[in-house]
Amino acid sequence: QCTLSLTGMTCQSCAQTIQGALEELDGVREVHVNFATEEASVTYDPGSVGRQDLIGAVEDAGYEVEESESEEEETGEDESVRRMKRARWRAIVAWSITIPIILLMIPEMVGLADVPGYEWLMVLLALPVLAGPGRTTYGSALKSLRHGTANMDVLIMLGSGAAFVTGPFNLAGFEVFNYAGVGAMIMAFHLTGRYVEAKARGRASRAIRKLLEMEARTARVVRGGEQQEVPVDEVQVGDIMVVRPGEKIPTDGEVIDGRSAVDESMATGESIPVVREEGDEVIGATINQEGVLKVRATRIGKDTFLSQVVRMVKEAQGSRVPIQGFADRVTAYFVPTIVCLSALTFALWMLFPGTFQSITLAVRPVLRWVPNPAEVSTISLAIFAGVAVMVIACPCALGLATPTALMVGSGMGAHQGILIRSGEAIQAMKDVHTVVFDKTGTLTRGSPEVTDMITAEGIPEDDLLRRAASLERYSEHPLARAVVDAAEERDMSLDEPEDFEAVTGKGIRGTLDDERLAVGTRALMDEEDVDYADLEDDIGRLEDQGRTTTIVAAGGSALGVLGIADTLKEDSADAIAELTDMGFEVAMITGDN
Repeated sequence: QCTLSLTGMTCQSCAQTIQGALEELDGVREVHVNFATEEASVTYDPGSVGRQDLIGAVEDAGYEVEESESEEEETGEDESVRRMKRARWRAIVAWSITIPIILLMIPEMVGLADVPGYEWLMVLLALPVLAGPGRTTYGSALKSLRHGTANMDVLIMLGSGAAFVTGPFNLAGFEVFNYAGVGAMIMAFHLTGRYVEAKARGRASRAIRKLLEMEARTARVVRGGEQQEVPVDEVQVGDIMVVRPGEKIPTDGEVIDGRSAVDESMATGESIPVVREEGDEVIGATINQEGVLKVRATRIGKDTFLSQVVRMVKEAQGSRVPIQGFADRVTAYFVPTIVCLSALTFALWMLFPGTFQSITLAVRPVLRWVPNPAEVSTISLAIFAGVAVMVIACPCALGLATPTALMVGSGMGAHQGILIRSGEAIQAMKDVHTVVFDKTGTLTRGSPEVTDMITAEGIPEDDLLRRAASLERYSEHPLARAVVDAAEERDMSLDEPEDFEAVTGKGIRGTLDDERLAVGTRALMDEEDVDYADLEDDIGRLEDQGRTTTIVAAGGSALGVLGIADTLKEDSADAIAELTDMGFEVAMITGDN
Protein backbone atom coordinates (compact mmCIF):
# COMPACT_ATOMS: atom_id res chain seq x y z
CA GLN A 1 0.00 0.00 0.00
CA CYS A 2 1.25 3.51 -0.74
CA THR A 3 0.02 7.09 -0.59
CA LEU A 4 0.61 9.47 -3.49
CA SER A 5 0.57 13.23 -2.90
CA LEU A 6 -1.25 14.77 -5.88
CA THR A 7 -1.20 18.21 -7.47
CA GLY A 8 -3.37 19.76 -10.17
CA MET A 9 -6.79 18.62 -8.93
CA THR A 10 -9.46 21.31 -8.92
CA CYS A 11 -12.65 19.38 -8.20
CA GLN A 12 -14.10 15.97 -7.39
CA SER A 13 -14.27 14.97 -11.05
CA CYS A 14 -10.45 15.31 -11.16
CA ALA A 15 -10.28 12.79 -8.32
CA GLN A 16 -12.59 10.48 -10.27
CA THR A 17 -10.35 10.76 -13.35
CA ILE A 18 -7.20 9.85 -11.38
CA GLN A 19 -8.98 7.01 -9.62
CA GLY A 20 -10.12 5.57 -12.95
CA ALA A 21 -6.60 5.83 -14.41
CA LEU A 22 -5.08 3.97 -11.45
CA GLU A 23 -7.78 1.28 -11.35
CA GLU A 24 -7.06 0.40 -14.99
CA LEU A 25 -3.54 -0.78 -14.09
CA ASP A 26 -3.01 -4.54 -13.75
CA GLY A 27 -2.19 -5.44 -10.15
CA VAL A 28 -4.00 -2.51 -8.55
CA ARG A 29 -6.44 -3.93 -5.99
CA GLU A 30 -8.01 -0.83 -4.47
CA VAL A 31 -7.77 2.93 -5.04
CA HIS A 32 -9.17 5.85 -3.10
CA VAL A 33 -8.44 9.39 -4.30
CA ASN A 34 -9.35 12.13 -1.86
CA PHE A 35 -9.79 15.57 -3.36
CA ALA A 36 -9.82 17.32 0.01
CA THR A 37 -6.44 16.00 1.18
CA GLU A 38 -5.05 15.72 -2.38
CA GLU A 39 -3.86 12.17 -1.78
CA ALA A 40 -4.36 8.80 -3.43
CA SER A 41 -4.25 5.64 -1.30
CA VAL A 42 -3.40 2.65 -3.49
CA THR A 43 -3.31 -1.04 -2.59
CA TYR A 44 -1.44 -3.00 -5.26
CA ASP A 45 0.48 -6.19 -6.03
CA PRO A 46 4.19 -5.22 -6.29
CA GLY A 47 4.77 -8.26 -8.48
CA SER A 48 2.56 -6.77 -11.19
CA VAL A 49 2.90 -3.02 -10.82
CA GLY A 50 5.32 -0.61 -9.13
CA ARG A 51 5.18 2.85 -7.63
CA GLN A 52 6.62 4.42 -10.80
CA ASP A 53 3.82 2.81 -12.82
CA LEU A 54 1.29 4.41 -10.50
CA ILE A 55 2.98 7.81 -10.88
CA GLY A 56 3.04 7.35 -14.65
CA ALA A 57 -0.71 6.64 -14.73
CA VAL A 58 -1.42 9.81 -12.75
CA GLU A 59 0.79 11.89 -15.08
CA ASP A 60 -0.81 10.35 -18.18
CA ALA A 61 -4.18 11.48 -16.80
CA GLY A 62 -2.88 15.07 -16.73
CA TYR A 63 -1.91 15.45 -13.07
CA GLU A 64 1.30 15.32 -11.06
CA VAL A 65 2.67 13.46 -8.04
CA GLU A 66 4.77 15.26 -5.43
CA GLU A 67 7.64 13.29 -3.88
CA SER A 68 8.27 14.24 -0.22
CA GLU A 69 10.34 12.59 2.46
CA SER A 70 10.13 14.78 5.55
CA GLU A 71 7.32 14.43 8.07
CA GLU A 72 6.43 18.10 7.79
CA GLU A 73 6.05 17.86 4.02
CA GLU A 74 4.08 14.65 4.43
CA THR A 75 1.45 16.45 6.51
CA GLY A 76 1.04 18.89 3.62
CA GLU A 77 1.39 21.81 6.03
CA ASP A 78 3.92 23.87 4.08
CA GLU A 79 2.33 23.24 0.70
CA SER A 80 -1.20 23.85 1.97
CA VAL A 81 -0.17 27.20 3.44
CA ARG A 82 1.53 28.18 0.17
CA ARG A 83 -1.55 27.21 -1.81
CA MET A 84 -3.79 29.14 0.55
CA LYS A 85 -1.65 32.27 0.14
CA ARG A 86 -1.61 31.91 -3.65
CA ALA A 87 -5.38 31.38 -3.72
CA ARG A 88 -5.93 34.43 -1.51
CA TRP A 89 -3.68 36.58 -3.69
CA ARG A 90 -5.51 35.50 -6.86
CA ALA A 91 -8.89 36.29 -5.28
CA ILE A 92 -7.70 39.72 -4.08
CA VAL A 93 -6.29 40.67 -7.48
CA ALA A 94 -9.43 39.46 -9.26
CA TRP A 95 -11.75 41.45 -7.00
CA SER A 96 -9.60 44.58 -7.13
CA ILE A 97 -10.38 44.75 -10.86
CA THR A 98 -13.89 43.28 -10.74
CA ILE A 99 -15.25 45.74 -8.17
CA PRO A 100 -14.71 48.71 -10.55
CA ILE A 101 -16.46 46.66 -13.25
CA ILE A 102 -19.47 46.22 -10.95
CA LEU A 103 -19.49 49.93 -10.09
CA LEU A 104 -19.51 50.77 -13.82
CA MET A 105 -22.27 48.22 -14.55
CA ILE A 106 -24.73 49.47 -11.91
CA PRO A 107 -25.69 52.79 -13.60
CA GLU A 108 -25.95 50.98 -16.95
CA MET A 109 -28.14 48.22 -15.47
CA VAL A 110 -30.63 50.54 -13.74
CA GLY A 111 -30.61 53.08 -16.54
CA LEU A 112 -29.33 56.01 -14.52
CA ALA A 113 -26.64 57.12 -16.93
CA ASP A 114 -24.50 56.11 -19.89
CA VAL A 115 -20.86 55.55 -18.96
CA PRO A 116 -18.50 56.95 -21.64
CA GLY A 117 -16.49 54.18 -23.30
CA TYR A 118 -18.46 51.54 -21.39
CA GLU A 119 -18.06 48.77 -24.02
CA TRP A 120 -14.28 49.24 -24.20
CA LEU A 121 -13.92 49.48 -20.41
CA MET A 122 -15.71 46.15 -19.92
CA VAL A 123 -13.29 44.35 -22.25
CA LEU A 124 -10.13 46.10 -21.04
CA LEU A 125 -10.92 45.46 -17.34
CA ALA A 126 -12.16 41.87 -17.77
CA LEU A 127 -9.17 40.70 -19.83
CA PRO A 128 -6.53 40.99 -17.03
CA VAL A 129 -8.81 39.13 -14.59
CA LEU A 130 -9.13 36.16 -16.95
CA ALA A 131 -5.54 36.24 -18.22
CA GLY A 132 -3.98 36.88 -14.79
CA PRO A 133 -5.60 35.27 -11.72
CA GLY A 134 -7.81 33.13 -13.96
CA ARG A 135 -4.90 31.67 -15.95
CA THR A 136 -4.56 28.63 -13.65
CA THR A 137 -8.25 27.83 -14.02
CA TYR A 138 -8.03 27.98 -17.81
CA GLY A 139 -4.86 25.84 -17.76
CA SER A 140 -6.56 23.21 -15.63
CA ALA A 141 -9.62 23.16 -17.89
CA LEU A 142 -7.57 22.77 -21.09
CA LYS A 143 -5.45 20.01 -19.51
CA SER A 144 -8.64 18.20 -18.50
CA LEU A 145 -10.09 18.44 -22.02
CA ARG A 146 -6.82 17.24 -23.59
CA HIS A 147 -7.15 14.03 -21.58
CA GLY A 148 -10.76 13.47 -22.58
CA THR A 149 -12.37 14.52 -19.30
CA ALA A 150 -14.24 17.58 -18.08
CA ASN A 151 -13.61 18.98 -14.60
CA MET A 152 -15.35 21.87 -12.86
CA ASP A 153 -12.86 24.33 -14.31
CA VAL A 154 -14.24 23.48 -17.76
CA LEU A 155 -17.57 24.99 -16.70
CA ILE A 156 -15.83 28.12 -15.42
CA MET A 157 -13.78 28.42 -18.62
CA LEU A 158 -16.82 28.01 -20.86
CA GLY A 159 -18.99 30.35 -18.76
CA SER A 160 -16.47 33.14 -18.32
CA GLY A 161 -15.05 32.70 -21.83
CA ALA A 162 -18.44 32.80 -23.52
CA ALA A 163 -19.36 35.90 -21.54
CA PHE A 164 -16.07 37.62 -22.36
CA VAL A 165 -16.07 37.04 -26.14
CA THR A 166 -19.36 38.91 -26.43
CA GLY A 167 -17.32 42.08 -25.69
CA PRO A 168 -14.95 41.84 -28.69
CA PHE A 169 -17.88 40.78 -30.92
CA ASN A 170 -19.84 43.80 -29.75
CA LEU A 171 -16.91 46.11 -30.48
CA ALA A 172 -16.54 44.50 -33.93
CA GLY A 173 -20.09 45.60 -34.80
CA PHE A 174 -21.99 42.37 -34.24
CA GLU A 175 -25.45 42.70 -32.72
CA VAL A 176 -24.45 41.08 -29.40
CA PHE A 177 -24.81 42.50 -25.90
CA ASN A 178 -21.47 43.07 -24.13
CA TYR A 179 -21.19 40.59 -21.20
CA ALA A 180 -17.37 40.81 -20.87
CA GLY A 181 -17.65 42.24 -17.35
CA VAL A 182 -19.81 39.28 -16.32
CA GLY A 183 -16.92 36.98 -17.35
CA ALA A 184 -14.65 38.76 -14.85
CA MET A 185 -17.30 38.46 -12.13
CA ILE A 186 -17.66 34.73 -12.78
CA MET A 187 -13.90 34.27 -12.37
CA ALA A 188 -13.72 36.43 -9.22
CA PHE A 189 -16.45 34.42 -7.50
CA HIS A 190 -14.83 31.17 -8.61
CA LEU A 191 -11.42 32.21 -7.24
CA THR A 192 -13.07 33.22 -3.95
CA GLY A 193 -14.48 29.70 -3.68
CA ARG A 194 -11.02 28.26 -4.40
CA TYR A 195 -9.59 30.38 -1.58
CA VAL A 196 -12.23 29.14 0.88
CA GLU A 197 -11.37 25.53 -0.06
CA ALA A 198 -7.63 26.16 0.33
CA LYS A 199 -8.20 27.81 3.70
CA ALA A 200 -10.17 24.79 4.94
CA ARG A 201 -7.35 22.46 3.88
CA GLY A 202 -4.78 24.66 5.61
CA ARG A 203 -6.70 24.54 8.89
CA ALA A 204 -6.94 20.76 8.79
CA SER A 205 -3.22 20.47 8.04
CA ARG A 206 -2.39 22.73 10.98
CA ALA A 207 -4.40 20.45 13.26
CA ILE A 208 -2.26 17.50 12.16
CA ARG A 209 0.92 19.50 12.64
CA LYS A 210 -0.14 20.27 16.23
CA LEU A 211 -0.18 16.53 16.86
CA LEU A 212 3.35 16.24 15.49
CA GLU A 213 4.48 19.14 17.67
CA MET A 214 3.81 16.96 20.72
CA GLU A 215 7.00 15.04 19.89
CA ALA A 216 10.22 15.68 21.78
CA ARG A 217 12.72 17.72 19.75
CA THR A 218 15.89 16.19 21.21
CA ALA A 219 16.99 13.02 22.98
CA ARG A 220 19.78 12.30 25.45
CA VAL A 221 21.42 9.07 24.24
CA VAL A 222 24.33 7.06 25.62
CA ARG A 223 27.08 6.64 23.01
CA GLY A 224 30.65 5.64 23.70
CA GLY A 225 29.89 5.60 27.42
CA GLU A 226 28.87 9.27 27.39
CA GLN A 227 25.51 11.04 27.24
CA GLN A 228 24.95 13.10 24.09
CA GLU A 229 22.00 15.33 23.24
CA VAL A 230 20.96 14.71 19.63
CA PRO A 231 17.93 15.64 17.49
CA VAL A 232 15.20 13.04 17.91
CA ASP A 233 15.45 12.24 14.17
CA GLU A 234 18.95 10.83 14.78
CA VAL A 235 17.82 8.29 17.39
CA GLN A 236 18.27 4.72 16.13
CA VAL A 237 16.50 1.54 17.20
CA GLY A 238 18.52 0.08 20.08
CA ASP A 239 19.87 3.44 21.33
CA ILE A 240 19.80 3.88 25.12
CA MET A 241 18.04 7.14 26.05
CA VAL A 242 18.31 8.82 29.45
CA VAL A 243 15.08 10.58 30.43
CA ARG A 244 15.15 12.91 33.43
CA PRO A 245 12.15 13.98 35.54
CA GLY A 246 9.95 16.48 33.68
CA GLU A 247 11.25 15.51 30.23
CA LYS A 248 9.34 13.96 27.34
CA ILE A 249 10.28 10.40 26.41
CA PRO A 250 11.78 10.95 22.93
CA THR A 251 10.44 7.84 21.18
CA ASP A 252 8.74 4.52 21.88
CA GLY A 253 10.90 2.16 23.88
CA GLU A 254 11.43 -0.27 26.75
CA VAL A 255 12.60 0.70 30.23
CA ILE A 256 15.90 -1.07 31.02
CA ASP A 257 16.69 0.76 34.25
CA GLY A 258 14.88 2.98 36.74
CA ARG A 259 11.36 3.43 38.06
CA SER A 260 9.08 6.44 37.62
CA ALA A 261 5.53 7.68 37.22
CA VAL A 262 4.81 8.57 33.58
CA ASP A 263 2.03 10.90 32.40
CA GLU A 264 0.53 9.01 29.43
CA SER A 265 -2.60 11.16 29.16
CA MET A 266 -1.76 12.25 25.59
CA ALA A 267 -2.01 8.61 24.52
CA THR A 268 -4.56 7.06 26.87
CA GLY A 269 -6.62 10.00 28.15
CA GLU A 270 -5.91 8.77 31.68
CA SER A 271 -4.60 11.78 33.56
CA ILE A 272 -3.31 9.83 36.59
CA PRO A 273 0.36 8.91 35.96
CA VAL A 274 1.24 5.22 35.69
CA VAL A 275 4.31 3.56 37.21
CA ARG A 276 6.86 2.35 34.66
CA GLU A 277 9.87 0.23 35.62
CA GLU A 278 12.34 -2.22 34.11
CA GLY A 279 10.72 -4.31 31.36
CA ASP A 280 7.78 -1.95 30.80
CA GLU A 281 7.08 -0.31 27.44
CA VAL A 282 6.83 3.48 27.24
CA ILE A 283 5.33 5.73 24.57
CA GLY A 284 7.18 8.55 22.83
CA ALA A 285 6.05 12.11 23.73
CA THR A 286 4.68 11.01 27.14
CA ILE A 287 6.15 12.82 30.16
CA ASN A 288 8.43 11.30 32.77
CA GLN A 289 7.40 12.84 36.10
CA GLU A 290 9.59 11.50 38.88
CA GLY A 291 12.64 9.23 38.62
CA VAL A 292 15.37 8.95 36.00
CA LEU A 293 14.64 6.30 33.35
CA LYS A 294 16.94 4.55 30.91
CA VAL A 295 14.93 3.57 27.86
CA ARG A 296 15.99 1.43 24.89
CA ALA A 297 14.45 2.81 21.67
CA THR A 298 12.25 0.17 19.99
CA ARG A 299 10.34 2.22 17.40
CA ILE A 300 11.36 5.40 15.62
CA GLY A 301 10.05 7.76 12.94
CA LYS A 302 6.91 6.59 11.17
CA ASP A 303 6.61 3.48 13.37
CA THR A 304 6.05 5.33 16.66
CA PHE A 305 2.69 5.48 18.40
CA LEU A 306 2.32 9.21 17.75
CA SER A 307 3.15 8.87 14.04
CA GLN A 308 0.56 6.11 13.77
CA VAL A 309 -2.00 8.40 15.42
CA VAL A 310 -1.18 11.13 12.87
CA ARG A 311 -1.48 8.60 10.06
CA MET A 312 -4.83 7.43 11.45
CA VAL A 313 -6.16 11.00 11.49
CA LYS A 314 -4.98 11.55 7.90
CA GLU A 315 -6.57 8.29 6.79
CA ALA A 316 -9.83 9.32 8.47
CA GLN A 317 -9.69 12.62 6.58
CA GLY A 318 -9.15 10.78 3.33
CA SER A 319 -11.51 7.87 3.92
CA ARG A 320 -14.64 7.35 1.88
CA VAL A 321 -17.93 7.66 3.75
CA PRO A 322 -20.98 5.81 2.36
CA ILE A 323 -22.70 9.04 1.25
CA GLN A 324 -19.61 9.93 -0.78
CA GLY A 325 -20.26 7.01 -3.10
CA PHE A 326 -23.50 8.69 -4.14
CA ALA A 327 -21.79 12.08 -4.49
CA ASP A 328 -19.03 10.57 -6.65
CA ARG A 329 -21.51 8.88 -8.97
CA VAL A 330 -23.37 12.15 -9.49
CA THR A 331 -20.15 14.15 -9.90
CA ALA A 332 -18.85 11.80 -12.61
CA TYR A 333 -21.73 12.83 -14.88
CA PHE A 334 -22.16 16.36 -13.56
CA VAL A 335 -19.95 18.43 -15.87
CA PRO A 336 -21.02 16.80 -19.17
CA THR A 337 -24.67 17.09 -18.07
CA ILE A 338 -24.34 20.79 -17.27
CA VAL A 339 -22.56 21.50 -20.58
CA CYS A 340 -25.36 19.70 -22.45
CA LEU A 341 -28.04 21.59 -20.51
CA SER A 342 -26.29 24.87 -21.27
CA ALA A 343 -26.08 24.04 -24.99
CA LEU A 344 -29.75 22.95 -24.96
CA THR A 345 -30.73 26.24 -23.29
CA PHE A 346 -28.88 28.22 -25.97
CA ALA A 347 -30.51 26.17 -28.74
CA LEU A 348 -34.04 26.56 -27.32
CA TRP A 349 -33.63 30.31 -27.04
CA MET A 350 -32.53 30.47 -30.68
CA LEU A 351 -35.34 28.15 -31.87
CA PHE A 352 -38.21 29.58 -29.79
CA PRO A 353 -37.26 33.23 -29.08
CA GLY A 354 -40.84 34.45 -28.80
CA THR A 355 -41.76 32.06 -25.99
CA PHE A 356 -38.72 32.86 -23.88
CA GLN A 357 -38.87 36.60 -24.58
CA SER A 358 -42.44 36.70 -23.25
CA ILE A 359 -41.21 35.03 -20.03
CA THR A 360 -38.40 37.60 -19.82
CA LEU A 361 -40.85 40.49 -20.20
CA ALA A 362 -43.01 39.01 -17.43
CA VAL A 363 -40.16 38.95 -14.89
CA ARG A 364 -38.58 42.30 -15.80
CA PRO A 365 -40.83 44.38 -13.46
CA VAL A 366 -39.30 42.43 -10.54
CA LEU A 367 -35.82 41.74 -11.93
CA ARG A 368 -35.02 45.07 -13.58
CA TRP A 369 -31.46 44.05 -14.48
CA VAL A 370 -32.71 41.32 -16.87
CA PRO A 371 -32.03 42.50 -20.47
CA ASN A 372 -35.00 43.96 -22.34
CA PRO A 373 -35.79 41.67 -25.34
CA ALA A 374 -36.85 44.74 -27.30
CA GLU A 375 -33.35 46.23 -26.96
CA VAL A 376 -31.12 43.13 -27.11
CA SER A 377 -30.67 40.63 -29.92
CA THR A 378 -31.92 37.07 -29.63
CA ILE A 379 -28.38 35.66 -29.73
CA SER A 380 -27.37 37.92 -26.81
CA LEU A 381 -30.26 36.60 -24.75
CA ALA A 382 -29.44 33.02 -25.75
CA ILE A 383 -25.81 33.48 -24.66
CA PHE A 384 -26.96 35.13 -21.42
CA ALA A 385 -29.21 32.14 -20.59
CA GLY A 386 -26.63 29.50 -21.60
CA VAL A 387 -23.88 31.13 -19.54
CA ALA A 388 -26.25 31.44 -16.56
CA VAL A 389 -26.87 27.67 -16.59
CA MET A 390 -23.12 26.94 -16.51
CA VAL A 391 -22.27 29.54 -13.91
CA ILE A 392 -25.01 28.64 -11.45
CA ALA A 393 -23.71 25.06 -11.39
CA CYS A 394 -20.21 26.11 -10.27
CA PRO A 395 -18.47 25.28 -8.10
CA CYS A 396 -19.88 21.80 -7.57
CA ALA A 397 -21.00 21.97 -3.96
CA LEU A 398 -22.03 18.32 -4.05
CA GLY A 399 -18.56 17.15 -5.06
CA LEU A 400 -16.76 19.39 -2.58
CA ALA A 401 -19.02 19.22 0.46
CA THR A 402 -18.49 15.63 1.60
CA PRO A 403 -14.67 15.39 1.44
CA THR A 404 -14.19 18.93 2.73
CA ALA A 405 -16.56 18.43 5.67
CA LEU A 406 -14.83 15.15 6.52
CA MET A 407 -11.37 16.71 6.34
CA VAL A 408 -12.21 19.80 8.40
CA GLY A 409 -14.29 17.88 10.94
CA SER A 410 -11.64 15.26 11.67
CA GLY A 411 -8.90 17.93 11.67
CA MET A 412 -10.73 20.11 14.18
CA GLY A 413 -11.48 17.02 16.25
CA ALA A 414 -7.78 16.17 16.40
CA HIS A 415 -7.04 19.76 17.45
CA GLN A 416 -9.50 19.32 20.35
CA GLY A 417 -8.04 15.94 21.35
CA ILE A 418 -10.78 13.85 19.69
CA LEU A 419 -9.40 11.25 17.28
CA ILE A 420 -11.78 9.74 14.74
CA ARG A 421 -10.65 6.45 13.28
CA SER A 422 -12.67 6.44 10.03
CA GLY A 423 -14.94 8.60 7.94
CA GLU A 424 -17.66 5.97 8.20
CA ALA A 425 -17.72 6.58 11.97
CA ILE A 426 -18.50 10.25 11.35
CA GLN A 427 -21.52 9.37 9.25
CA ALA A 428 -22.64 6.81 11.87
CA MET A 429 -22.65 9.55 14.52
CA LYS A 430 -26.00 10.81 13.24
CA ASP A 431 -27.56 7.65 14.76
CA VAL A 432 -25.91 8.01 18.20
CA HIS A 433 -28.42 8.19 21.06
CA THR A 434 -26.21 7.48 24.11
CA VAL A 435 -22.92 9.12 25.13
CA VAL A 436 -20.79 7.14 27.60
CA PHE A 437 -18.02 8.98 29.46
CA ASP A 438 -14.95 7.64 31.17
CA LYS A 439 -14.71 9.22 34.62
CA THR A 440 -11.10 9.78 35.66
CA GLY A 441 -9.46 12.60 33.73
CA THR A 442 -12.50 13.05 31.49
CA LEU A 443 -15.29 14.21 33.77
CA THR A 444 -12.88 14.68 36.68
CA ARG A 445 -9.57 16.46 37.09
CA GLY A 446 -7.63 13.24 37.53
CA SER A 447 -6.05 14.49 40.79
CA PRO A 448 -7.55 12.66 43.83
CA GLU A 449 -8.14 14.47 47.12
CA VAL A 450 -8.91 13.27 50.67
CA THR A 451 -12.56 14.18 51.18
CA ASP A 452 -13.49 12.22 54.34
CA MET A 453 -11.75 11.00 57.51
CA ILE A 454 -13.64 8.65 59.81
CA THR A 455 -11.81 7.48 62.95
CA ALA A 456 -12.27 4.68 65.43
CA GLU A 457 -13.29 5.65 68.92
CA GLY A 458 -10.59 7.64 70.74
CA ILE A 459 -8.43 8.24 67.64
CA PRO A 460 -7.89 11.93 66.66
CA GLU A 461 -8.18 12.80 62.96
CA ASP A 462 -4.68 14.31 62.91
CA ASP A 463 -3.19 11.12 64.34
CA LEU A 464 -4.95 9.00 61.69
CA LEU A 465 -3.74 11.28 58.87
CA ARG A 466 -0.18 11.64 60.24
CA ARG A 467 0.34 7.88 60.44
CA ALA A 468 -1.14 7.22 57.00
CA ALA A 469 0.86 10.03 55.36
CA SER A 470 4.13 8.97 57.05
CA LEU A 471 3.84 5.59 55.34
CA GLU A 472 2.30 6.81 52.06
CA ARG A 473 5.10 9.34 51.42
CA TYR A 474 7.22 6.46 50.07
CA SER A 475 4.56 5.25 47.67
CA GLU A 476 4.29 6.49 44.05
CA HIS A 477 0.57 5.72 43.83
CA PRO A 478 -1.67 8.75 43.00
CA LEU A 479 -3.92 7.95 46.00
CA ALA A 480 -0.85 8.01 48.25
CA ARG A 481 0.01 11.45 46.86
CA ALA A 482 -3.48 12.64 47.83
CA VAL A 483 -2.96 11.50 51.47
CA VAL A 484 0.47 13.18 51.70
CA ASP A 485 -0.94 16.40 50.19
CA ALA A 486 -3.71 16.43 52.81
CA ALA A 487 -1.10 16.13 55.60
CA GLU A 488 1.04 18.89 54.09
CA GLU A 489 -1.99 21.21 53.98
CA ARG A 490 -2.22 20.80 57.77
CA ASP A 491 1.55 21.46 58.17
CA MET A 492 2.11 18.07 59.79
CA SER A 493 5.61 16.78 60.50
CA LEU A 494 5.81 13.21 59.18
CA ASP A 495 7.77 10.34 60.72
CA GLU A 496 10.24 7.92 59.09
CA PRO A 497 8.80 4.40 58.72
CA GLU A 498 10.86 1.20 58.66
CA ASP A 499 10.46 -2.01 56.66
CA PHE A 500 8.33 -0.22 54.04
CA GLU A 501 6.64 -2.60 51.58
CA ALA A 502 4.20 -1.94 48.72
CA VAL A 503 1.64 -4.72 48.20
CA THR A 504 0.51 -4.53 44.57
CA GLY A 505 -3.19 -3.79 44.21
CA LYS A 506 -3.79 -3.80 47.96
CA GLY A 507 -1.80 -1.05 49.71
CA ILE A 508 1.34 -0.61 51.78
CA ARG A 509 2.73 -1.69 55.15
CA GLY A 510 5.68 -0.96 57.37
CA THR A 511 6.75 -0.17 60.94
CA LEU A 512 6.17 3.22 62.60
CA ASP A 513 6.97 4.00 66.26
CA ASP A 514 7.75 0.29 66.80
CA GLU A 515 4.23 -0.56 65.71
CA ARG A 516 3.11 -2.55 62.64
CA LEU A 517 1.22 -0.19 60.31
CA ALA A 518 -0.92 -1.09 57.27
CA VAL A 519 -2.74 1.27 54.88
CA GLY A 520 -4.92 -0.13 52.09
CA THR A 521 -7.89 -2.23 51.06
CA ARG A 522 -10.02 -4.79 52.88
CA ALA A 523 -7.88 -7.52 51.29
CA LEU A 524 -4.74 -6.11 52.93
CA MET A 525 -6.50 -5.83 56.27
CA ASP A 526 -7.56 -9.49 56.00
CA GLU A 527 -3.93 -10.46 55.34
CA GLU A 528 -2.88 -8.50 58.44
CA ASP A 529 -5.71 -10.01 60.58
CA VAL A 530 -7.13 -6.53 61.24
CA ASP A 531 -10.71 -6.34 62.54
CA TYR A 532 -12.48 -3.44 60.76
CA ALA A 533 -16.09 -4.55 61.36
CA ASP A 534 -16.94 -1.37 63.29
CA LEU A 535 -16.00 0.70 60.24
CA GLU A 536 -17.84 -1.43 57.65
CA ASP A 537 -20.98 0.73 57.61
CA ASP A 538 -18.91 3.90 57.11
CA ILE A 539 -16.85 2.23 54.38
CA GLY A 540 -20.01 1.14 52.55
CA ARG A 541 -21.53 4.62 52.84
CA LEU A 542 -18.39 6.29 51.41
CA GLU A 543 -18.22 3.80 48.54
CA ASP A 544 -21.87 4.44 47.74
CA GLN A 545 -20.90 8.12 47.37
CA GLY A 546 -18.23 7.18 44.83
CA ARG A 547 -15.28 7.45 47.22
CA THR A 548 -12.24 5.17 47.11
CA THR A 549 -11.68 3.99 50.71
CA THR A 550 -8.34 3.39 52.40
CA ILE A 551 -8.30 1.67 55.79
CA VAL A 552 -5.54 2.64 58.25
CA ALA A 553 -4.53 0.05 60.88
CA ALA A 554 -1.83 -0.09 63.57
CA GLY A 555 -0.87 -2.99 65.79
CA GLY A 556 -3.66 -5.13 64.35
CA SER A 557 -6.40 -2.57 65.13
CA ALA A 558 -8.26 -0.38 62.68
CA LEU A 559 -7.63 3.32 63.41
CA GLY A 560 -10.07 4.64 60.79
CA VAL A 561 -10.78 5.03 57.10
CA LEU A 562 -9.92 7.74 54.58
CA GLY A 563 -12.33 8.60 51.76
CA ILE A 564 -10.52 9.72 48.59
CA ALA A 565 -12.27 11.13 45.53
CA ASP A 566 -11.45 12.76 42.24
CA THR A 567 -13.00 16.23 41.84
CA LEU A 568 -15.13 17.31 38.89
CA LYS A 569 -13.83 19.60 36.18
CA GLU A 570 -15.59 22.99 36.11
CA ASP A 571 -17.32 22.36 32.79
CA SER A 572 -18.31 18.69 33.20
CA ALA A 573 -21.79 19.43 34.58
CA ASP A 574 -22.41 21.98 31.81
CA ALA A 575 -21.29 19.52 29.13
CA ILE A 576 -23.59 16.78 30.43
CA ALA A 577 -26.50 19.22 30.76
CA GLU A 578 -25.99 20.36 27.17
CA LEU A 579 -25.91 16.79 25.85
CA THR A 580 -29.06 15.98 27.83
CA ASP A 581 -30.80 19.06 26.38
CA MET A 582 -29.84 17.81 22.90
CA GLY A 583 -31.73 14.58 23.63
CA PHE A 584 -28.81 12.25 24.31
CA GLU A 585 -28.82 9.69 27.09
CA VAL A 586 -25.64 10.19 29.13
CA ALA A 587 -23.84 7.49 31.15
CA MET A 588 -20.56 7.14 33.05
CA ILE A 589 -18.23 4.16 33.17
CA THR A 590 -15.51 3.78 35.80
CA GLY A 591 -13.38 1.23 37.59
CA ASP A 592 -13.56 3.19 40.85
CA ASN A 593 -15.98 2.45 43.67
